Amino acid sequence: MLHQRTPLRVAALAFCISMLAQAAGAEVLRLEPDYQKSEITATVDEPLGLLRDHPSATGKFEIIKGEIDGDPEDVAHTAHVKLVINATTYDSGNSSRDTTVIHSALETWKYQTIIFESSHLEDINIEVPGASGDATVVGNLTLHGVTRTMRVPVRVSMDTDGQFSAGGELTFDYTEFGIKPPRLLFALPAGKQVTIAFRILAQRPAAPPPAQSRREERPANHPPRGQVLAVRR
Repeated sequence: MLHQRTPLRVAALAFCISMLAQAAGAEVLRLEPDYQKSEITATVDEPLGLLRDHPSATGKFEIIKGEIDGDPEDVAHTAHVKLVINATTYDSGNSSRDTTVIHSALETWKYQTIIFESSHLEDINIEVPGASGDATVVGNLTLHGVTRTMRVPVRVSMDTDGQFSAGGELTFDYTEFGIKPPRLLFALPAGKQVTIAFRILAQRPAAPPPAQSRREERPANHPPRGQVLAVRR
């Protein structure tokens, strides 16, 4: 249900910044989230789930905006992540369920977005410098018009091509955000706990092309130095 594939994932990416310290020095590093490949899903128990073939329902949301930046020399205090999720994009593959979650539970006619913005990182542990590690991302999650502080454990890695991957899971009671459990079967409510699973991918921006040499900027009709044009009489 509340597949907060929300910013919780992106928050994870902030930790990735630390693994670029050797290459980036003390300057601010900005990563570009890959919205198409990043994944955020939310799973909630179905009514009478223990009696059904599929005891839980899993849906996904789309990220529409993301920011990942920070100083590699001081990741714990400067790493920053912000994710904006379009709440109306919830998709579980069941149109009836989707309509109930989007309109009745999330009330997207009032709250169209879900936002997570990090404040800092804790428990940073780099296992393989420049390659992998884990941390806890602390930040504010705004869902259904309510903002609460969340602590999200994440696992991150970076491949040889400079692509970052951050993933993890988080389970919480979504009714604490003022959301009523959807009733999908004979008026029985779904479970109150939602498990958010995420995998966020991001890439370091490509380096700008080298500046063109002034010598190469000479107009096409300008003769090379030392060459004299013949004057037509």
